[in-house]
Amino acid sequence: MKHRKGNGLIRIGDRRDETIRHAVLPGLLLLCVLLAGCADEERVAATGDVSADLPDQELFNTTIYDSKEGVRRWILRSDRLARYRDQDEAQLHGVHMDFYRADSLFSTLTSERGRANMKTNNLFAWGDVVVVTRDGRRLETEELDYDDASGLISNDVFNRFTRGDDVMTGIGMEATPELDSFELKQSVEATVYDETPEDGEGRRD
Repeated sequence: MKHRKGNGLIRIGDRRDETIRHAVLPGLLLLCVLLAGCADEERVAATGDVSADLPDQELFNTTIYDSKEGVRRWILRSDRLARYRDQDEAQLHGVHMDFYRADSLFSTLTSERGRANMKTNNLFAWGDVVVVTRDGRRLETEELDYDDASGLISNDVFNRFTRGDDVMTGIGMEATPELDSFELKQSVEATVYDETPEDGEGRRD
């Protein structure tokens, strides 16, 4: 089994043809590896282990773009991307995903790890997951699903959502990546301050 590594830039084509986009992406990834890759013979020689844990393809400082009708939807970056034989999903380390609205950056997701499906463009992120919008809203959690078809993020774990001085916590959530539509599902608690309090100290609900 050959192990390849290198740097990668992947651009997902315009969504006017979904079939072409899905078929081309794995080929682009493999092409990046073949052009920039080299066999990791030193690692195999040092350990003497050619195991299933060793990825077939490995890229560093990768960037994946997605657009619709020429307008950016998101950009996914990772410090390291690893793919294994016969798997549609790529393992990501050091995840940074920018979401765009009307081709303008609106929110950013970061996490320690991630798993990206190269056919559906869905992402599962975990480990210190944070989503921050340009206007200051913030979501903190331990894992998060991004569904590319619906354009929504969701999970079934604990979440902390802040907007200014307002804080909401709860188990399970569904939201847009911009956090302008946000629903907590269970064990919801909230501390909300009036914007124009009469006593000058704010009111806590």
